[in-house]
Amino acid sequence: MEEYDIVIIGGGIAGSVAAKFAAQGGLKVLMVERYKTPREKPCSGIQFPYFQRIIGETIPKNQLCKVRLNKVKIYLPNGKSIGSPFGMLNFMRKPFDHWLNTIAQERGAKFRDECMLKDFEEFEDYVDIQLLEKDESITAVRTRYLLDATGLRPKIRMKLRPNDFKGRPSGATLNYYINGTANLNPNTLYQFWNIDWNDAMFAWIYMKTLDDGNNYWVVGTGCNTGKVIDRQTLFYDYVKQKFNIQGEIIKKEGFSITIDMNSKERIWLGENRILMVGDAAGLIDQVRGVGIDAAALSGRFAAMAILEADKKKTKAIDEYKRLTTKIVAQTKRNQNREINVFTNNDQLQEHLNKNIIKMGLGIIFHGIINNLRSLEDFVLLPP
Repeated sequence: MEEYDIVIIGGGIAGSVAAKFAAQGGLKVLMVERYKTPREKPCSGIQFPYFQRIIGETIPKNQLCKVRLNKVKIYLPNGKSIGSPFGMLNFMRKPFDHWLNTIAQERGAKFRDECMLKDFEEFEDYVDIQLLEKDESITAVRTRYLLDATGLRPKIRMKLRPNDFKGRPSGATLNYYINGTANLNPNTLYQFWNIDWNDAMFAWIYMKTLDDGNNYWVVGTGCNTGKVIDRQTLFYDYVKQKFNIQGEIIKKEGFSITIDMNSKERIWLGENRILMVGDAAGLIDQVRGVGIDAAALSGRFAAMAILEADKKKTKAIDEYKRLTTKIVAQTKRNQNREINVFTNNDQLQEHLNKNIIKMGLGIIFHGIINNLRSLEDFVLLPP
């Protein structure tokens, strides 16, 4: 039987960052990814500069899209807009996640793709795992800690806490990649706050570089109720007319959410020797519209927690809860501010009128102060 200190299920950003820091700290690590890598991953792939500090790496230019985003423009429900200069990191998840996988391996973590968790059983001092290999064989593994980094459909959490999930998807997003032209600035991230188009956060337009090296407009939205295709159709018809978007849709991507987004128990960090990281932990913040910084930070904190617990002879789950206190509190606070609390666009407009300047000033202030803060005291942006 193979034995490890940590087995991480999921090779995305949260899993890769956890694997990197755990292996770097001297732990024996196995990271398992269900799909063949590099793998497609629908996600915005937009981050603030502090993201590099979280992952502990300077991102090479060849891992970023050719198009640099240096401005945000927000369209309000009443049609008016405000904009501000702001530099962002713009990348595609397929090559970026693969790069993080590679770094984790360079630091000593073992990595298997086309391999999935079949089952597990937790004991007082270890967890026994069955892995289903790509040749359909079963590998038995024993680990001191098991991390669930499987995103919005977390298999481990589903087994341990089935009541955290709905029988049908509780939310979804959809992106169109368009090979064409538009009366838009390619260096701007456009946000559209309108409940008719997205009742979870905002709809969006920006530009990405795909595998062929060409740049494409991305038009997308999401929702917590109704059909995402209906909201996308309404939004796409509007922006085609307003911004003269012309061209062929060459790719569609999306994902659905099964975690109950309205539950007050949405955030769950795990128990005993099983830890949740990233989206699997419910660290999904629809107010910010950004999640991979929280995913990366929770992955790093999980590795730190296990290393601290070994050193101090404490429980890793207790160390993990302590390290994540601030980001958990911020996510819970924002859950109470999500736009699904508004029944119409007039209410949403009133809310934005009161808060949008404060949010902009908060981005500037916390963006600077985060450079001086410890990771445990980070304020994720927008605040």
